[in-house]
Amino acid sequence: MTPNMLTLVEPLYFVYVKVVRASHLPLNQATYVEVKSGNYKATTKYIQGTLAPIWNQVFAFNKDHLQAKTIEISVRGKVSVTNEIIGSIEVGIGDIPTRLQGDSSLAPQWYGLEDKNGVSGRSGNLMLAIWVGNQVDDAFSLAWHLDAASVSVDKVCNARPQVYYSPRLWYLKIKVNGAQDLVVSDPNRKPEVYVKATLGNKVLKTKVSTNKGVNPSWNEELMFVVAEPFEDALILSVEDDKGDNMVDYLGKCVKPVHKITQRLLPPLPSEEIINLERYGVVEGPMEKFSSKLRVTIYLDGVYHVFDEPALFSTDLKASSPKLTPGKVGDLELGILKAEGLVPMKSKNGLKTTDAYCVAKYGPKWTRTSTVVSSLEPKWMKQYQWDVLDPCTVIAIGVFDNNNLQAGDGWATDRLIGKVIRIRLSTLEFGRIYKYAYPLVALMPDGVKKMGELHFTLRFIYTKGSGDKIYQYTQPMLPKPAYTDPMSVYQIDSLRNQAVRHIAMRLARAEPPLRREVVETMLSGRGPVWSIRRGKANFQRVMECLKFLKTALIWLDDLRQWKNSRTTIVMFAAFSVFVYYSEIIIPSFFAFLFLKALRNYFKRPRDILCLDTNLSQVESVNTLDWQEELDTFPSSAPFEDLRLRYDRLRAIGYRIEETVGDLATQLERFHAIFSWRDRRATLIFTLFCLVAWIVFYLVPFRLLFFLFGTYLMRSPRFRVTLPPIPQNVFRRLPSRDDCLL
Repeated sequence: MTPNMLTLVEPLYFVYVKVVRASHLPLNQATYVEVKSGNYKATTKYIQGTLAPIWNQVFAFNKDHLQAKTIEISVRGKVSVTNEIIGSIEVGIGDIPTRLQGDSSLAPQWYGLEDKNGVSGRSGNLMLAIWVGNQVDDAFSLAWHLDAASVSVDKVCNARPQVYYSPRLWYLKIKVNGAQDLVVSDPNRKPEVYVKATLGNKVLKTKVSTNKGVNPSWNEELMFVVAEPFEDALILSVEDDKGDNMVDYLGKCVKPVHKITQRLLPPLPSEEIINLERYGVVEGPMEKFSSKLRVTIYLDGVYHVFDEPALFSTDLKASSPKLTPGKVGDLELGILKAEGLVPMKSKNGLKTTDAYCVAKYGPKWTRTSTVVSSLEPKWMKQYQWDVLDPCTVIAIGVFDNNNLQAGDGWATDRLIGKVIRIRLSTLEFGRIYKYAYPLVALMPDGVKKMGELHFTLRFIYTKGSGDKIYQYTQPMLPKPAYTDPMSVYQIDSLRNQAVRHIAMRLARAEPPLRREVVETMLSGRGPVWSIRRGKANFQRVMECLKFLKTALIWLDDLRQWKNSRTTIVMFAAFSVFVYYSEIIIPSFFAFLFLKALRNYFKRPRDILCLDTNLSQVESVNTLDWQEELDTFPSSAPFEDLRLRYDRLRAIGYRIEETVGDLATQLERFHAIFSWRDRRATLIFTLFCLVAWIVFYLVPFRLLFFLFGTYLMRSPRFRVTLPPIPQNVFRRLPSRDDCLL
């Protein structure tokens, strides 16, 4: 698909007016150009001190919204309150040429300005280009859309569409091995030496060396996340902790990050010995400071730097360009429109919303234009990404733009509904999905529908059928993530650094992709307690284990002979399986094959949507919502906090009892072999001896048949008391009596 083709969205046609420059104006004053058609009007910036001003600004009129038949373009001078017209041009909309897809840019041409008497040429000339194009036109992202004429001149860039790319992220690893020949202030004291690494506003420290001397060793690794282009410098300092907040600085070194070795392939760089510098002391000509630091410093590119939760990753490739996997497909997204959006703010006494849509996959971010003052925005924008792994997720979010007016300052753009995440592996290859996805949000009074986002999605797999299967057999992360893994806490801490780097870099763009937007799209869910999510996760586990419960109920019905005919048939089948035991495993896999084949015809056809029942939103009270939506740290009143804490203690007590019961059963199992209860262990030992002899002498097939017969015996031959093994097990000791 070429960038100029629209295959997933409808074309929207615009009248583009490009105001380039003017010449031979009669007056040397502050001039500007006004573009007007019906009720739509906008102006260029003011140019002063020249008879040939240059503007190079583009305006766009939505052709479906135009009611006038002409476009009037006037050059005005700002010499009075009335802004006197120097000259004007009027163009009929029906005479404007249409620029076809694939055509080069339309060449601008000179037009003579008409004065008040309608005479052309006396008031100077104006260079213009006027054409009809659609939303894939080169000028679309640069144009000032007249639907957004109420946006202030200095904030109009915030309403424009844009494509962004996240910076390449690296892990900066500092393996601190040791130091040599340190110079301490008190030779009679054993120094408490540690190494501090500073990068920007992030500081990490090693532990105090256990080797108390002038040649300490640590063998610790410190890690940062850095982003290209590398701007900061790494400062390593060796310090002696004297206690009482007193520190003796023993030396430091500074290494610009862009000069640090990059690890592009698995072999590790070698250790280096760095000469330390004194703090604030200039060495004399005959004096040499000989303290050294033994470290291994490198930018590690063989890992994937997580900037999203692992469950919602849109990218899994390593940082090193040499380890980037090959492309496996194309992802196409068409953002059509939103319907039924709720008002997010009040403007001039009217409740309204200025909505735009953000989509993120891999390092590429896309942002649509902002549709001003509309609860039914229409974007019709199409985007494309290269896919390196089909088991990844695309994220889509709708936001309200609060940075369109000059007096707003840096206001926060608010998320409209939950971020939509769609896993590519659940899509049928080549199929176009056209979907209306509900935008829902958590409110203090419950879940509220904020509108619907209409989009189209298509995933085209460009590899062969064999490559599709091979892709699933490969590890998702680079190989070092498994051979030398990092801890979950370490990954989470470094992910927060990565999010800050991306938010800072994208906020520098024009228009900026704001920090709250980036953090919302990347963070997934925040580190807050939610009893609702706890219930939902428990429900998810129970849903997955439902088949076990069903199987146990069915087996108990057989044992109770509730349907004698079914019980007899199943016992006969059991007897056949015991006699022909070699067909048990093949029959099991045949059953799974037939079940999977049967479920193929019931496979889901639509994109997975939010499930309110699974999310447990119907059974949550007001206090639960207030707790879940509270800030971190909490801003709730003391009484609410005490109520939440008491409830949390009750929940914790139930969890504690469950864990304690599980520990008791496990300790009883270990007590069988420990001879703490000599009689119980003796009984178990004798049972093992008898079982050894019986299983050696009697065929296993016969024993298994007898066990099945005993299990399926008629209820009239049963007693309601617990079986003997259960009685023995429950009498075994645990360590509950040792617990304080």
